[in-house]
Amino acid sequence: MATSKEYAYYMKGNKVAIVQKDYTLEGGLNYTYDPDVGGLGLGTGNRLWKSPKETIADGLELQYVYSPTFNLQSTGTEGTDFHRFLGWGSDGTNLLLFTYGAVNVVDLSGLFAADDWIYVSGSGRWSGLHQVSATGGATGILTLKTKCNLKPSKLVINIGLSADGNAGGTSAPRDKQIEAFKDAQAYRGTAYIFTLGASNPQNNGLFSLAPDTTSGQITFNNKITIDADGDYTSTAEDIYSETVELTIFNVFYEQISVYEGVEVLEDESFELDITRYQANAVTYYVKAKYAEDAGNIEMKEYFMREFRRMVEKHESSKIIGPRILQGYSHFR
Repeated sequence: MATSKEYAYYMKGNKVAIVQKDYTLEGGLNYTYDPDVGGLGLGTGNRLWKSPKETIADGLELQYVYSPTFNLQSTGTEGTDFHRFLGWGSDGTNLLLFTYGAVNVVDLSGLFAADDWIYVSGSGRWSGLHQVSATGGATGILTLKTKCNLKPSKLVINIGLSADGNAGGTSAPRDKQIEAFKDAQAYRGTAYIFTLGASNPQNNGLFSLAPDTTSGQITFNNKITIDADGDYTSTAEDIYSETVELTIFNVFYEQISVYEGVEVLEDESFELDITRYQANAVTYYVKAKYAEDAGNIEMKEYFMREFRRMVEKHESSKIIGPRILQGYSHFR
């Protein structure tokens, strides 16, 4: 026998969050609004809601109305209007995206331009619409206008790199800088950095770090690259010995996709993705406001009536299944 399941939703920023009604306290505490206690508390009976904990074979269908702010017209052609990035960080003010090819950093200067709109996907925090601030040229770093005050963001330091995969400061004050940088990453399970400025290309790029308790020393673990097939690969580091002023960025590793060809809602030329009923409703609403400004209340009420009628038709158009008309029982 099929069991009944009840779902609800609530808005979290610009996202829709789904919750499921449950009747047990299994799997941990469940918090909900309980009028018996006058606030948030342990729910009982039909007042118990929490995140869905089971798989729905056929999925859940959400129907909603939205006003788009952009159209994504990217063809998905890699290297033209589609690009892969390895993660994100900050320059202390703005959001940075990092990428690296198979053997060297990627030159982004011919791929993006300042003020370009892009769409980011694959990032749990930064997915969505962004605008380019600077491409960074051949550094493999794309700077966006999005604010990101990540601390620590980067460390510029004269450092010694050794072939055994270690990097250490060249003086006591520099050792102290490295230790402060490491301590700020201690809460993360795996720390990642993006290095720039080394003479050997092998020493630049995105690396995962191994735990290191030696004062003033960083131990490289794996280097993460994007090969010619577009695959993300992680291989053992191949650091070359050198002493150099290195820029070290604090990075969160994510397999990020960036799309160009974004048409942003900025003027009347933007094409809204709305139905005919919605378009008519908008037209009647605007006419009602014009009539109201002109003091013609009768025309204003007429257009508002038509506006509501179009909205009702749009809502009715989303009803699925047969529509059965019921009359009085004595009708034949």
